[in-house]
Amino acid sequence: FIGLFLLVLPAAGKVICGAHHAQNCAACPMGNGQSWCNGECRWNSKSGSCEPKSGGITGGSEEADLYELLEVDDAASDAEIKKSYRKLSVKYHPDKNSGEPAKFNDIRDAYEVLSNPSKRVLYDTGGWQAVRDGDRGNLERGEDLQRELVVSLSELYTGAQHVLRIQRRVICRRCRRRWDAAKCKGCSSCPSTTQMVQEFRGNMIFQHMQQVPSSEDCRTDALTLNITIDRGAFPGDRITFEHKAAQMPGQVPGDVIVTLKVREDHTPWHRVGIDLRYPLEISLRESLLGFRRVIKHLDGHTVKVSTDSVSRPGQVIKVTGEGMPAKDAPSQAGVLYFIVAVKYPNSFTETERRELEAVSAFHSASIEDSDGLRRKGSQAEL
Repeated sequence: FIGLFLLVLPAAGKVICGAHHAQNCAACPMGNGQSWCNGECRWNSKSGSCEPKSGGITGGSEEADLYELLEVDDAASDAEIKKSYRKLSVKYHPDKNSGEPAKFNDIRDAYEVLSNPSKRVLYDTGGWQAVRDGDRGNLERGEDLQRELVVSLSELYTGAQHVLRIQRRVICRRCRRRWDAAKCKGCSSCPSTTQMVQEFRGNMIFQHMQQVPSSEDCRTDALTLNITIDRGAFPGDRITFEHKAAQMPGQVPGDVIVTLKVREDHTPWHRVGIDLRYPLEISLRESLLGFRRVIKHLDGHTVKVSTDSVSRPGQVIKVTGEGMPAKDAPSQAGVLYFIVAVKYPNSFTETERRELEAVSAFHSASIEDSDGLRRKGSQAEL
């Protein structure tokens, strides 16, 4: 038996509970207890009821906000949090301020959470309860967000910086408890969750899925990620930004994972591991008399290659230290291999043929080649 439950919101009322409306604080909204008592109302822990605010902050029933304890903004950097902690820990140290030992402990505990990236994201998405659940391993993990970044071989050779912009869902921290028109702009209820519930009917037990409204507000946020591509990185390498995927109450946010892919462009350079290959086309004359070349590398510097000897098609010229930089040791590099390709003329004129036949070196080379072939043939037969 599968039941379908529809959530019917009350009509706009007289009080605002975060982004919601109710006739009064007792029904803020639908009388669901402390987690729904916010905005213009506050929770009275003694009477166990939701009451109108008499002014000021929500009250002592709330756990102290860690950012307020450290006197920093929600978006404070790690350096700003550390600086404020050092200042406050000196100010409220028991040796200097014996009247507020609890304050010093609170500051220390706040820094322990906010200085830890994993704990900080849990606190931002679910408060102290999420931090405690995370320590116990009781939190589900959200889905990772996969992205692909197309780069050139040159960028893998030199290293590069890229910017990736994504849209993700984030939890509006504290907006359910302290509605602020500026900070909570664009916030609305987070997606509902589905859970299995049991219902007893006489001696029978029925299970059905029920939509559970979220106790937090969410909004869509633009996130900018700065991607650093190391020198010598490989296609398929993954760059991970921990806990930067979409947020959902009661879950550890997943990661944003960026996978590198090399752009398929018309470049003569070909990578094999940490080595590079480059096709070197030379003329028939150069193959016989030698050649000089200056090749522009992937980062713009030049590599000189030359020979006065005869060069054969497919011959390999090896230049050590001019390959790809080693990813884990950028001061080391692989080998650059020049692969010789001889461009032969399509035909010769009669005059050119007579001139070539007059070159005595060609006759001796032909004899040597034919002798070599006969020797190889004899050896093969043996």
